[in-house]
Amino acid sequence: QTTDYVKRTGRDQLLFQYTHNSPNNRRIDPSPNNIIDLYVLTRQYSTDHTAWIQDTSNTVTEPKVPSSQDLELEFSDLENYKSISDTIIYNSAKFKPVFGPKADPALQATFKVVKNPSLSISDNEVKTSVIAAINRYFNVDNWDFGETFYFSELSAYLHSVLAPNVSSITIVPSSSSSVFGSLLQINANFNEIITSSATVDNVDIIPAITAAQLNQVGVV
Repeated sequence: QTTDYVKRTGRDQLLFQYTHNSPNNRRIDPSPNNIIDLYVLTRQYSTDHTAWIQDTSNTVTEPKVPSSQDLELEFSDLENYKSISDTIIYNSAKFKPVFGPKADPALQATFKVVKNPSLSISDNEVKTSVIAAINRYFNVDNWDFGETFYFSELSAYLHSVLAPNVSSITIVPSSSSSVFGSLLQINANFNEIITSSATVDNVDIIPAITAAQLNQVGVV
């Protein structure tokens, strides 16, 4: 028994709420060690995936995501910089293709483009320039893990770089079960990077944007 302590009367009638939870991308380690989750996008995997995405001949196979063991061997030098009590978990980044045939069916879409009627320019030239601009927009250097895609930002970029050849551009889901507007925002998981797999076949040149062109039927 000890008496070497001091007790003081505190305040009462205070509203206090304590909320503690761990998201899916975090671990709670009850031991004194620190677990460091490292998400890595290797240049080789990025290059191979871009080659597969842009291949239209179906001769390039989809590259495999590097395993944790592969990344641990490739970045083994990092073990020299961590504390002895730390543990590094290597996780590979994953790409999330959108729009094109190599994307999930629910994420496939068609770009409806209205040309400038006052200019003499071919449909193929417009389609090629649209896809080239989309590929530049989705360059991996412009994106981070888990970043959300907003079509309003892509639309503003396309109108800026394609002017004056293009008067208007919008996006329409390819799936019959999707309605216009369902692809105006696309979310990515914390380990995913959004990329475009669109080809010139995903671009339609139309005279005007109408309800029929948007697959808009009835009230949505």
